Amino acid sequence: MHRSIWLTLMALSTPWLAYANDTSVDYSASYLFTRDFELNRGGEARFNWQQVGIGVQHRLDPQRTLGLDISGGKQKWTFTQPKAWGGRAPWQTLERAGLSVSYQYASQDGWIYQIAPGIEYAGEADAKRSDALGYGATGFIARAWSPDLLLGLGISAWSGLENTSAFPFIVVDWRISPSLRLHNPFSAGPVGPAGLELSWSPLPKLELATGATIRSYSSRLAANNTVAAGGVLEQTTVPVFVRAGYAFSPFMRLDAYLGAGLAGKLTLHDAQEREISQEKHDPAPFMAIAVSGTF
Repeated sequence: MHRSIWLTLMALSTPWLAYANDTSVDYSASYLFTRDFELNRGGEARFNWQQVGIGVQHRLDPQRTLGLDISGGKQKWTFTQPKAWGGRAPWQTLERAGLSVSYQYASQDGWIYQIAPGIEYAGEADAKRSDALGYGATGFIARAWSPDLLLGLGISAWSGLENTSAFPFIVVDWRISPSLRLHNPFSAGPVGPAGLELSWSPLPKLELATGATIRSYSSRLAANNTVAAGGVLEQTTVPVFVRAGYAFSPFMRLDAYLGAGLAGKLTLHDAQEREISQEKHDPAPFMAIAVSGTF
C-alpha cells in the first residue's frame, strides 16, 4: 500500500518549480540492513532490503504532466529460533515490483491535482504470481500557498492480497528558511514516505535530517510455506531515523541513514484471510544507503 504513495510522491517532483526540460528521468537505488532484533515470544530476526526505482515525467504543457514509475525490491530475512512459529522460519525472501502511471494538473491559481493508478506484485519467492497482484490508485489535491509552501491531502486505495483498504496521507513541502525544510521523507530513500522529515542544509550540497514515517506492507506467501501456506504476511513498523545527504551534482546524490523500526508487528493470515498468528518485536536498528539523481 505505501509503495503506491512512494510512487505518487516521487512523481510529484516539486511541480510548482519549472522543469529545465520537457522530460525528466529520476532513478534511485538503496540498500538497508538491520541488526538482530528480539521477537517478543522468543528468538531473533534480521533482514536486508534492496530497492531500485526509475521514474519518467513528461511535461505536456505548463499545467499538465504525465509520469511513469517502475520499482522493484527484495527483502531477505534470517530467523534464529523463532518460538512463535515452532522454531521454523516463517519466510525467507520477499519480492516486490510496482508500476504506476500518473497524470498531474497544476492550475494557474496554485492548485495541484494528481491521480496515479497502478499495479503491484508483492509475494514470497515461489508464491503464485496471480495471487500476489494488487491493483489500485493514489490521488491527492494540494496547493502551493506560496513559493515556499505546498500543502495537501491524498488517499491511496488498493485491493488484491486482502480486502480493499484505503490509507490517507498528507503532502507537505515547507521551506521554513533557505536552509530549513519540513517535508515528506525523501521519496527515493529506504524509509519514506507517509511521514515527516525536518532537514537542514548547512552547505549548498550537504543536507542533515531527522524524521519518522510509517511502513505497512502485505505479501502473499508461497503455497509450500510451512507456517501459512498461500496466506498473507502483514508487516507494520514506524521507522525513526537521522539522515545525511550530499548532492555531488543534479545527476547523483548519496544519502546515509541510521535509525530504528519501532512498534514492529508481523501478522500472518491463512489462505482464507483468517489471522493465525501475530508477533511483535523489539526496535529493529537499521542502517541504509541510497543513491539517486535526475536527468
